[in-house]
Amino acid sequence: MVVVRAVSRLRVVAESSPPAMPTPRAARRKIPKPVVQLARLVLIAVVAWLLLRLLRGVDWAEVGHALTHLSAWQIAVLLVVVLIRRAILAAPLALLIAGLSYLKAMISDVAAASVATIAPSPGDVVLRLAMLRSWRIDNTDAASGLTLSTTIFYIARLAAPAMGFVIFWAARGFYAPFAWAGLIFGAAAAVLLVGLLYALRAERSAATIGRLLGRLIQRVRPASAGPVVWEERLVSFQSHSAGRMQERGWLAILSQLLLVGVEAGVLVLCLGFVGVKLDSSTVPVMFCSFMVVYPLTGLPLMGAGIMDATYAAFVSNHSAIEATDLVAGLLVWRVAVQLLPVVVGLLTIVVWRRFTWNG
Repeated sequence: MVVVRAVSRLRVVAESSPPAMPTPRAARRKIPKPVVQLARLVLIAVVAWLLLRLLRGVDWAEVGHALTHLSAWQIAVLLVVVLIRRAILAAPLALLIAGLSYLKAMISDVAAASVATIAPSPGDVVLRLAMLRSWRIDNTDAASGLTLSTTIFYIARLAAPAMGFVIFWAARGFYAPFAWAGLIFGAAAAVLLVGLLYALRAERSAATIGRLLGRLIQRVRPASAGPVVWEERLVSFQSHSAGRMQERGWLAILSQLLLVGVEAGVLVLCLGFVGVKLDSSTVPVMFCSFMVVYPLTGLPLMGAGIMDATYAAFVSNHSAIEATDLVAGLLVWRVAVQLLPVVVGLLTIVVWRRFTWNG
């Protein structure tokens, strides 16, 4: 009876108690919708202004003539340069994944690039892992190499504006927009680099994260591996990544910094092929302007439209190059570094799957 009375009292208290206060997560304020909409409108307005500035005065007949009258030797040079670009892009994979040849690294890179261009981002990672697995690359090696190479690539991409600003300052003079871009993106690159260095040294943090991740996954899927297993996995992943970076990390970083210069050089070459005069006054402007806007290539379709308009605005402010030549050169550049790799990558995927199925 005593127990029954106690339970009944607890029920009365629970029913009469006030409702629970919302958790901090539920009470957390979100960004107001008007602010988000205003930011979108400002972004659209800026992009539209840049595009109108680029397209105003463009002679599309001249653009078509420039695109269809490239000589055979110019096309051959572009193919060689694009091949060199792909080789540099694939360098971190070959350096950071044990047992992966340079040729297979290039195949994986161009195939993933084609998927990333036409499909959402996780698709390229899934394809890379599937290819590496088909070549009997260890899962830890594959995951570690992909993570490190992707991080290094973004560090170099974010550091490009700072490099472009320094070169432009030395060659032409101080330019405030370049300085601000170099400062903002350079700071982001520094933060990412510091985070990478910390992750490579933080074995205890890897163990803690592994335990927390294991507990979380086990709550969702009770039959999955426990915290101890996940702790071992993350510690193994961290130690493996640290070892590969100590051995060849500096070469991978240098290759991606070199890539930024090669990317800018390819665009300058394309502009020269469509009739832009390459001299000591125009080349630094075209070269450094591309390095400053290089982070915009991380947008969908390599920033098509946004990157082109921003680049043309910078070049036009410091040179007398006509918009027609800029548009023609940018179109040739996109065909060479964006459209051609997509075609080659899709063909590579077809051949790889055929051999994989036959195997």
